[in-house]
Amino acid sequence: MLARTAPFAVHTMKTPCELVVGKILPALRASVVKELSGKYHMKQSDIAKELGITQASVSQYLSATRAGGTKITERFPKIKTYANEIANRIVAGENKSEWYDVLCKACQDIRSGDEFTRMQRIASNLNGCDICKKD
Repeated sequence: MLARTAPFAVHTMKTPCELVVGKILPALRASVVKELSGKYHMKQSDIAKELGITQASVSQYLSATRAGGTKITERFPKIKTYANEIANRIVAGENKSEWYDVLCKACQDIRSGDEFTRMQRIASNLNGCDICKKD
């Protein structure tokens, strides 16, 4: 097997969507779970039903064993704002199709920010990339 030299080193390429799915959405989901449980005192089984996830997943979000704890929400404080809006809509009785638009807004908003651009550049080793800021 040939050893790879620096010019041919393999770099991980994470697309913006992969970063959202792998980092942002789990943190957002965890924040929604915590809102519904803490602020609205919903049972884990009810939260699971509303979000379309298992009760075990809800338990893991609450114990911070899933979604990487709070590092992402500290980097992206808007996550908590969107989680609060989603939780409010769920408690108000809206169904998924009515509050899913908040998820899309959150994704677009977070992806267009400087912090996400920095994270994307590091994850993909792309200096000067600003694809998420283009219309």
